[in-house]
Amino acid sequence: MTLLLLSSCLNSSTDNVEYSPDAQIYALTLSSKTDTASLLTATQFTIDQINGKIFNKEPLPYLFHIDSVLLSLRGASSYSPFSQVLLTLDQESPSPWRESDSVAVNQLRKITTTAPDGIHTKEYSFELNIYQEDPFIINWQQLHTNFLPIAPLSQNSIAFNGNLITYYKSTERIEAVMTEPGNEPVWHSLNIAGLPSTTDLSTATVNDGTIFMLDPAGYTLYHSTDGIAWNSVPGSHKIGALYGTLPAPGEDKLLLAVEQDNMLFFAETTDFTEVTVMNKVPDHIPVNGFTTTKVDDPTSYSVKYLLLAGGNTTDNSLSNQIWILQKKEGTITSILSRMTSSLILQSSTLFYYDNKPYLMTPSTERNILFFSGNFGLDWEEAEENQAFPAGFTKRSNASVITDSENYIWIFGGISAEQAQLTDVWRGRLNKFNGM
Repeated sequence: MTLLLLSSCLNSSTDNVEYSPDAQIYALTLSSKTDTASLLTATQFTIDQINGKIFNKEPLPYLFHIDSVLLSLRGASSYSPFSQVLLTLDQESPSPWRESDSVAVNQLRKITTTAPDGIHTKEYSFELNIYQEDPFIINWQQLHTNFLPIAPLSQNSIAFNGNLITYYKSTERIEAVMTEPGNEPVWHSLNIAGLPSTTDLSTATVNDGTIFMLDPAGYTLYHSTDGIAWNSVPGSHKIGALYGTLPAPGEDKLLLAVEQDNMLFFAETTDFTEVTVMNKVPDHIPVNGFTTTKVDDPTSYSVKYLLLAGGNTTDNSLSNQIWILQKKEGTITSILSRMTSSLILQSSTLFYYDNKPYLMTPSTERNILFFSGNFGLDWEEAEENQAFPAGFTKRSNASVITDSENYIWIFGGISAEQAQLTDVWRGRLNKFNGM
């Protein structure tokens, strides 16, 4: 409380009033009638009490402009927060402020408050951050035109232990190259051992420091802790599909399809010391040829999904759907994304970037990016500011990786002429470039 009434002694009828010395601002909000989208009202301001700074960490959109606003300040108490507030605008002396005053927010530089006691003061610098460039531009750059030593039969790239690894099939075996992420990647050959040539490279999945791949010819999983030496995963189950990493509270798990009684069932495991078999895989869920990405919102306990797109079902029918898989009460549930039927999902690539799922898909003449703002339920085409440049060859089945520096890496793929591409592209949202 900022106002304290103390009864005097000796039965005096006079009260002593003690006013608070707290001059700190505890909340600040802005509003304007011309802000029809209510962007200002939704803006959260950080109040640095130690250094006397007030600012918005997340900048307002590019080209946002409001001339004047209403300012609301909250002190230690709403009853009597401050005895005086002074605002300092550009090239002006501090002037008293009343809550009904309109404030030229683009010129506001300092807020000085005086506590209810009329003695203690606190000065804050004020900064309204607005993106000075379009933060959602993706600038694409080609880093390599031919990073593999031969033209492969197939290829797939993954991120593993801070490195980028591309596995590729030559005539009789599986080989690999590896590099660290950077502006000028240097590739080193890896001597792969123990991985059959029939392995489906597109199934490569990283979980808890181990890479897994499926050999569909033998219904067998292989694993490696270094990406080089491979061994089959022991177990009695015939593996029909490797869907990827299913996020879950506490610990992510591998999601599989295992065969029992000539039917496929979902199953989950962490290290194959125990495999939990769950419900039957629905007939319309793809079992091979699909693309997948996990959706894991760290701010939500329930937003933990695995997305599947394209691929083939058990009867070899093409699936042109995006499926959202989630574990609920020991069962894998699935719902369909709401998307246009004209969207091409065969040979497309899902990836997770900027806290949302993206889809790279071929159209008639070029590749297009789509994204979902609600974790995969609805999709919309990305704006032209994220489009691939003219020199980007249209492709399908590309590998797309996102790294810890918020870069998107695109490796190879298959051209419209059905040739294996061996180039590398990299892009990043402008907002991650230290704007």
